[in-house]
Amino acid sequence: MIDLGILIYIDDNPTMYEEFDWIYKSWIYSGNWRTSDLVAVCHPNAVDKLPSNDPGVVKMVAEPMAVPGSRWDGYKFINSIGCLSGPHTDALAGKYTWLLRTDADVFLTSNLVNFRPSMVVQGRGNYAHPEACEVWTKMAEFCAANGVRHGGVFGCGSSLMGKSELVLDLLRRQLFWSEKLLDHFKEYGPGTWPGWFSGVITMYAAEIAANENYDTYLRYAYHRILDMESMLPYPIDNLVMHIHAVPTDEHFSKSRYRQGAYQGTDLRTLDRTKINHYAHWIAATPLEQIKREVGYPF
Repeated sequence: MIDLGILIYIDDNPTMYEEFDWIYKSWIYSGNWRTSDLVAVCHPNAVDKLPSNDPGVVKMVAEPMAVPGSRWDGYKFINSIGCLSGPHTDALAGKYTWLLRTDADVFLTSNLVNFRPSMVVQGRGNYAHPEACEVWTKMAEFCAANGVRHGGVFGCGSSLMGKSELVLDLLRRQLFWSEKLLDHFKEYGPGTWPGWFSGVITMYAAEIAANENYDTYLRYAYHRILDMESMLPYPIDNLVMHIHAVPTDEHFSKSRYRQGAYQGTDLRTLDRTKINHYAHWIAATPLEQIKREVGYPF
């Protein structure tokens, strides 16, 4: 039974097509294709670049918000949130009981196949370092200035899984707070990483939206379950359902992979039971080989 929609945004650029390839291959290899659909909201130019004959890949077209001359010119990340909110996605609540809102540069594991939580599942937001106390101070100040509650849970603005209406509601509020934060940074200045920084507006906005409705999204929720970092050398235990590719110096790093650092690796030496090796193997293994290995019918 298909009761989960994995909701992602695909922009029109080679990096995003590569990242779609990663989540698509992991969705097939892990067996998630049996119980979920990949719902790809995409740039009009991206439609024909995604699989056309796979019933599990549901494509929806949305015009990007970040276009030259627009309010969001220069901040392409708004597309991955703004393009997932609106009448075109509202109908998903009637099709899927659960939604997983995530980025495309992730690797799904078999532990997600039958995982259907009774509470919201939060990811691991790495958009602010624990030592960057300025971020927590500025976040609290921003919320106070805008009359919104912050329940004191920081770093939760990443992937989100839950009942479909809850995920869609949070996306709406995330877009609302993204707009407010854009106004704030226009006055405050862009800031610098890893401090209070305009480059992660959408993730700050998700944190605010979750804290705003603390009981629903945070008090009764599973925390830091999604977005396991791709460089972790640990075994894929029962709680590792979703691995997020990160730019790091450690293996597996998406930036190092793109620089060619792992060329020449014998993929047969990778241990697919470990987080970092699994991510590397999925990224580097051709799609058709994965389909053959698991007997994928499409």
